[in-house]
Amino acid sequence: MNDTLLFGAALFVGMATADMFVRAWTGVLRSVALAVLFFRGRISGEVLFIRLNTTIPLILLCGMTLIAVFFLYFRSYGLGRSELEQLGYFLAAVPRTVCYLMGLNRRIEAMFDPRDGM
Repeated sequence: MNDTLLFGAALFVGMATADMFVRAWTGVLRSVALAVLFFRGRISGEVLFIRLNTTIPLILLCGMTLIAVFFLYFRSYGLGRSELEQLGYFLAAVPRTVCYLMGLNRRIEAMFDPRDGM
């Protein structure tokens, strides 16, 4: 029973951390795209400020959540050391990351659209 719970926790942590990483990284990419659009004169300073007001908090929230989960899961509770837990983490994190990478080109192209960029 204990191994089943640890495996389930590893699945959850794998999915959650992969998702937080993907969201934070998308925010970083979006910030860079906004800076490029601003310096090329395709968006105004006001639009840049408004869009960064949604992007920067997302980066911070997801990044800090990612750090907190890793700190609690690995350091505080000492989990993630067994092979079964590592397998569970891998089985949850890899598909989420692959899904992100498959749509990355479309997302990056949308980020350089001065009308929306979401």
